[in-house]
Amino acid sequence: MRNFVSLHVRTQDASAVRALAQALRTPGLTLYVVPDTPWYSLYDEGLEAGEDPEALLRALLEASRLGRAAVFWVQEDEGLFWALAEGGRVLYRSAAGMEDRPDAREGALPADLDPAAVAAAEKGQPKTAAARALGALLGLHPDHAVVGFGDLLELDEESALPEEVWILEDAHEPELHLERPLMEEDHAGG
Repeated sequence: MRNFVSLHVRTQDASAVRALAQALRTPGLTLYVVPDTPWYSLYDEGLEAGEDPEALLRALLEASRLGRAAVFWVQEDEGLFWALAEGGRVLYRSAAGMEDRPDAREGALPADLDPAAVAAAEKGQPKTAAARALGALLGLHPDHAVVGFGDLLELDEESALPEEVWILEDAHEPELHLERPLMEEDHAGG
């Protein structure tokens, strides 16, 4: 069973995506960005670990200031929360099969999306198939819709990440090398 969260934004402004990623990333945690212009996919350790719909919507709204944005949260491959936003406002959101969340649809789809095709995609099982189909309807690479932070972390640990992935994390403190052993006063500030 899979749980994952992914955030996507369609824009031509790579520097704005970098700034967005820096603003969204929780200090101490990692965020990956996969550019596939015109889409950029953000996989955030904090968003995925938190599984908080309100935090997902806040991130979606920030991303939507750059262009059309979508967020997918798949829970145990049986539940799907997804939303679409543009211009700093949520256009449409849907939850189906999520624990502690009623199935619901709110808002209106943009004119370039066929409501019947979206409804059929939302019904897909398992929910990774639904996210893949919805991603394709948006023009997003379907595989990017079904990747989560954990997937990229595993690739990173295996040194198998593609070169084009941006990794945003805290800078590591340089190691302290001393020519002499530490003395008690070094710890006491003296």
